[in-house]
Amino acid sequence: MLSYLKLLRPHHWIKNFFIFVPIFFAKEIFVWEKLENTLLAFVVFCLAASAVYVVNDIVDRDQDAKHPVKKKRPIASGKVSIGTAILMVISLLIMAAIIVWQWIPAISYVVLIYLGLNLVYSFYLKHQAIFDVLLISALYLVRIIGGGFATNTPISSWLILCTLFVTLFMILGKRKAELMHKKKRKVLSAYNPIVLDHLLTITVALTLISYSLYSVLAINSSYAVFSIFFVLLAMFRYLHLTYSEKGEAENPEKIILKDQVILGSILSWGIFMFIIFYY
Repeated sequence: MLSYLKLLRPHHWIKNFFIFVPIFFAKEIFVWEKLENTLLAFVVFCLAASAVYVVNDIVDRDQDAKHPVKKKRPIASGKVSIGTAILMVISLLIMAAIIVWQWIPAISYVVLIYLGLNLVYSFYLKHQAIFDVLLISALYLVRIIGGGFATNTPISSWLILCTLFVTLFMILGKRKAELMHKKKRKVLSAYNPIVLDHLLTITVALTLISYSLYSVLAINSSYAVFSIFFVLLAMFRYLHLTYSEKGEAENPEKIILKDQVILGSILSWGIFMFIIFYY
């Protein structure tokens, strides 16, 4: 049972909280109809994401078996058969389709785009340097768009820019950490460590500049600018972990949940912005 749960990668569902971004920043988090649709969209994307991870593990099973950590994955280790994994994918997609068709048909095309982009990534772009990180970042934008479509909430250009840059920063940090392994995925050999360092610097700067301008120009509160301190702390801490010998940034989802500094910064930022928006 535990192997099947691991195959679904529930810790990756944290990424789908981006779906709540549109109604949070639109100050509509307490509008029940919109919150309900957002929660349903969250469930749909979690089901779709798990289906994608299972497909990805099926495709990468031989390569994962050679990786020092990924060889323990259920399919690579042989704990879950290919046939069972395929049935899981079909079941997850059917459940997602039922929810979309029954309650939130507005996001049907967004979910299809999400699945399509993931398939393109799994079968091709994951092996193409630079394109791989850009596509993963685009998937975060798709989540935000899905949240907007589910609730008919407009999405500002500021949210798109900040999401794009901060996710690129995290993904590039993951690539930097992955380079520390002796046995690397093929795409990592195409990355120059020095170029990665420059890209990390650029994305840090773009994220901080975009968020700083957003906090000053787009939020009707003189206190919003002070939220930059939480953003600075979280990003600098993540950057520090990226260059640590342990390569902790290889699993950004786990870092966010386990590192007290990053988790504390994110929660403090959320509380601070909640007070500004809703009080």
